[in-house]
Amino acid sequence: KSGQKGSAKRAFQILHNMTTRFEATGDADSKPNVHTANAVCNACAFSKHEDDRVEALQIAFRVFDWVSKQEGMMPDSYTYTILLSVCANLIPRHDSHTRFVHARAFFERCRDTGYVNDYVLRKLRQTVTEEEFQSLIEYRTDMSVNGMPSSWSRNARQNGASKQHSRKGKWHSRRRG
Repeated sequence: KSGQKGSAKRAFQILHNMTTRFEATGDADSKPNVHTANAVCNACAFSKHEDDRVEALQIAFRVFDWVSKQEGMMPDSYTYTILLSVCANLIPRHDSHTRFVHARAFFERCRDTGYVNDYVLRKLRQTVTEEEFQSLIEYRTDMSVNGMPSSWSRNARQNGASKQHSRKGKWHSRRRG
């Protein structure tokens, strides 16, 4: 999220190096996880240099595909919030069709896997038009996660926080957004 030129590409290279090291050594400390992938996508979402944007968009989508294919690794609420930020920040507003197609695909996947939280809803609303947002939430009047079917948020914390497992084996909440 540094905003420096090439930061998305550098973040992706770190992920690649971690993956390569883990595959070569089996070193559990170098094994990438969903948080590592989220950090790369976050770097993509906040690429500030115009000439980095297309590559950052491609990297974010590639990382999402990679996470989705990893055994024992799943995108979480934060992943979907970041990917909606990627759509909002990297797909030009005037290309509303492309922006909607990608945002809809990420939201539907988030909904179907039960990771919708208030951060996801807020970012979705910022990414698409109001009419598109209303259609995606099926014209519900309560636009918070509490107004959505419980199946949409069955794997997400209601307050938008996500449980994270610390290295010491204890659970703690970490604010997401």
